[in-house]
Amino acid sequence: MASINSQRGRLYLLANLPRRDGAPGLQQSRIALRLDDTPINRRTAAKQLQTLERQIAEGAFTWAYWLDEVAGPITWREAIAKLYRARVVLGRTGESTWQVNYLGRLRQVPQGGACTTASMAKALERYDRRTCSYKELYYLLRHLAKLVAVPFPEVPVPTYSQAELVAVPEILGWVEGAPEPVRWYWGMMASYGLRPHEIEGAKLIERDLCQVADGTKTGFRTVVPLPREWVERFGLRDRRSRLRLEGSADRPEAVSKWLNKELRRQGLPWRPYALRHAYAARLWREGGSRLDLYTASRLMGHTAMQHSRTYRAHIQPHQVAEAVERALAGL
Repeated sequence: MASINSQRGRLYLLANLPRRDGAPGLQQSRIALRLDDTPINRRTAAKQLQTLERQIAEGAFTWAYWLDEVAGPITWREAIAKLYRARVVLGRTGESTWQVNYLGRLRQVPQGGACTTASMAKALERYDRRTCSYKELYYLLRHLAKLVAVPFPEVPVPTYSQAELVAVPEILGWVEGAPEPVRWYWGMMASYGLRPHEIEGAKLIERDLCQVADGTKTGFRTVVPLPREWVERFGLRDRRSRLRLEGSADRPEAVSKWLNKELRRQGLPWRPYALRHAYAARLWREGGSRLDLYTASRLMGHTAMQHSRTYRAHIQPHQVAEAVERALAGL
């Protein structure tokens, strides 16, 4: 049984764990979390406690996951565990984003093999540098390399930058060509620019605004439909629910997996995220110079830098200058 322990104002995890020297048997050990004992840090410690208890229950505990120092070659399994801890347990990455967007690519490497500069380069060779897959894996491995003190390989930087766009007539055919309840889910993504895992926790309020739940990747926010007539056209006020027959149907990534299957069943050439990208493009096209970067990024659940990098082809280059001029004119 593991627990959170506080000594001299610092937080620790306490549990019966395998001995660090590799000797047989267990002994009561403390894991330093390097956190002051505050209410906020207590919540962080509680998330780490859940991770520790899961590792113990599954027989997957390793000291390499919890210690910062690296002694000798580290395996990919251990390195990925460190990245999970940094991104999900301690960072802002959601469990669904980790499972759906990141772990699929990281699992392609031999988990028991050594995490080295050469093996990182080989992992990247699977993808063309112009693809989204290459870009995501490139930045994941750069972070991982720092965590495990392995030099990052000299490989080409990603050149992927353009968001995948779908024209309005194609979107209408996409959504209206799907059976229920898939149609309703596609309609929510198209009309509000939602991520797949945000749909089930979202709800429509007055004026057909959509509230995204707080437990999602970027937290609570309110989104406007664009265009508004799609709410009526796609019947979005009449909520639909998918069947939950699979064992993992209630996990956050389940909606993404389900929609990807439905996409293939419809024989469509895009990714579900293309509906979100198309929403952002319409936002800038219709908002024009009246829309500022901060507002647009918050509406989409992005940082301003992330939004600018992804959608810069749709943002007029003089947008920022015009916003500054309007602000100065009001002084």
